[in-house]
Parts: sequence; structure tokens; C-alpha cells
Amino acid sequence: MTVLTALAKVVYLTVPPLDLQLGVLPEMPPLSSPPDSAAADVAPPAAGEKLHPSVPLGRYSRAQVMPAVRRLSKVNNWRTAGYIALHWTVIIGCVWAALASGHWLVYVVAGVVIGTRLQALGVMLHDGTHWLLFSNRTVNDVCSDLFLAFPLGLSTELYRATHFRHHRFTNTDDDPDLVIQREDHDWFDWPKSRLGCVWVLVKSLLGLNMLKAAPFYKQWSPWYNFFNRCCALSQRTRWLLVLSTAAVYAGVVATGKPLQILLLFLIPSITVLNLVNRIRATAEHLETPGDHELNATRTVLPTWWERLVIAPLGVNYHLEHHLFPSVPGPNLGKLHRLLMEDEEFRSRAHITRSYVGVIGELMRWCARSAGDPQVQDVPSGKAAE
Repeated sequence: MTVLTALAKVVYLTVPPLDLQLGVLPEMPPLSSPPDSAAADVAPPAAGEKLHPSVPLGRYSRAQVMPAVRRLSKVNNWRTAGYIALHWTVIIGCVWAALASGHWLVYVVAGVVIGTRLQALGVMLHDGTHWLLFSNRTVNDVCSDLFLAFPLGLSTELYRATHFRHHRFTNTDDDPDLVIQREDHDWFDWPKSRLGCVWVLVKSLLGLNMLKAAPFYKQWSPWYNFFNRCCALSQRTRWLLVLSTAAVYAGVVATGKPLQILLLFLIPSITVLNLVNRIRATAEHLETPGDHELNATRTVLPTWWERLVIAPLGVNYHLEHHLFPSVPGPNLGKLHRLLMEDEEFRSRAHITRSYVGVIGELMRWCARSAGDPQVQDVPSGKAAE
């Protein structure tokens, strides 16, 4: 059931605990569960300026779009069930095709497709963290764990415990994501040379830097935290994890090809998924101006293939998500088009055209850092060419 179980065991044995590797994370005030009302959920506290949490950013006025946001915040249970069924049908179909053919090329193609669908499961897990999959929160968490989180070696509850803090303290010293990203110098240290940029992409595709993501996986791994009574992992989740894993492994063994099936999940996870997820994460906040709420987070307008591989289900609209986290991912495209009708949003929002464009934007930032007078700043409020 858990795609990264084998990797988690390696991480457990080779990587020191998070507090020893990074230093103890800053103490943060406890966060209560988000209220059910969209109005209360859509206006989180403003993010602080990078490295200076006490200095507030300029705020975007939400009042004029709140009626539409409330409509877009409605959770669609049937749509969620359909997406989960679709992604798992594709995954199971790829596994069947590879096992039936036995040809190495079919295994390669199946692995690439599986890697992209695992990315889609991770995106849906993010919605599950915000209780945006199913209207019933218990059903939301159980389905999120069984069909999304556990197959990725993660837990919805553990991811939620840090993700809400990321929303509250975005891009500050108190942002738990930023604390860990600073240790991943491959992806989050810029500027880079062109050769350095190409090399980090190659390393990610080959899985050579997978262990550098270990601090993320460890804090969200239900296996690593199974006996940790201080973590957010509930007893229900622990029992669900054990029983579901036993059932799935029994079914896999019954096929007579457990090793092949394990590799069809594990290898795409440490190669394809590692690459596309790092590209997505890099695009969200890295090297944005950060002097206003609207330009401290990046929205990307992907090409069709990037939407399929890197950014399914609206995850590319990250600025809109931070402004209105009550809106499910599939509705963020509608929200983006609505916000683009507003002059303030249109003029200030940091929007980049395509994930290839994000890499180009970061490289132009490198050139500006080096003092190249011919390189201009990327404008906000429209897609960077």
C-alpha cells in the first residue's frame, strides 16, 4: 500500500531526526481546526516578510469577491470520487499492461505514467488536508489516507499539522516548509549556472537527490511516527494504516509478482515523481518579490502537458489557493479568471507562463543578481513571457 515504505526504512536508518538535522523548529502558536464557514477560512493571517515575520505585507482586499468565493468553496463529493477512481484506474491499468507484456519498454512507459498519477494523488492529498475532498470530514480523512496518502507513504493528519503553519507563516522564519527547504541546496539555492540548473534536473530525474527530501517525508510519514505519541497521528489512522497495508500486501503477494509491482511504484516515486514534485514546489514561492501578499506566491499558467504531468487539478493556481484556501483545487481556475477581472489583483499578482517559464524566470533572476544590466525584472500582474 505504501509506495515509499522501502525508502522510508532507508531514511529511518540513514538520516538523523529532524530536530538534529535542522535544529529545533521554532515554537509556533497552536492552530485550531479551520471553521466550517468559508468566510472564516478564506482570510488567513497575512504572511510576514521573508526572514522578518514581524513586518506584515500589504493585504489584498477580499470583500468584493467573497460571494463568488463562497459559491466556489462548495465541496463536490461525486467529482472527488470520480477523480480518485480515474487516477487509480490508470495506475492499475499501467501495472496490468506492464505485467502482461513483460517488455522493458512497456515497463518504462507504465512507470512514467504511474509517476504522473502519483503526483495527481499528492495534489488531491493537499485538498484532503484542507477538508476539500468530501463534505464529511471523517469520510474526507479516511478516503484521503486510504487512496492518496498511504500509497505515497504519508499521512493526511501529519501533513495537515505542518501545512496549516505554512499558510499562517508563509515565507518567514516560522514557515516549516521554508525551514526544511533551506537545507535542500540543490533546489532552493539560487542563483545557479545553466549547467548547474541542468544538473539538478538530471539528478532529480535519476533520484540522486531523493534523500535530501527525507526531512519532509519523515515528518509526514505514518510509519516513521507510528510510535510517537506526541505527533498528530490518531489511533484511528494507526489502525487504518496497519489493516489496509496488510490487506494490500496480501493482494499483491497473491498476484505472484510482488517485486515487479513494488518496483512499478517505487522507481517512479524516486525518479519521475521526485522531479515533477520538485519543479512544482520550486515554482510556488521561490524568488518572488515578496513585498505584497499578491506577489509573495506565484501562480503558473501551464502548458497542456505541464498541466497533465506537473500541475493537475488546479495546483498551479497557488496564489489563489493562499488567498482563499477554502476553494477546492478543481475550482481554482474559475477563481483565477474571476480575480483577473479585479484591477488590483491583475496589476500586482505574480503570474508566470509555464513551468519552463519559471525556470527561465529564476535564471533571469540569477543574471540580475550577477549585475547584468540587460536583464529586466519579471513584471507582476501578467504572465511572464
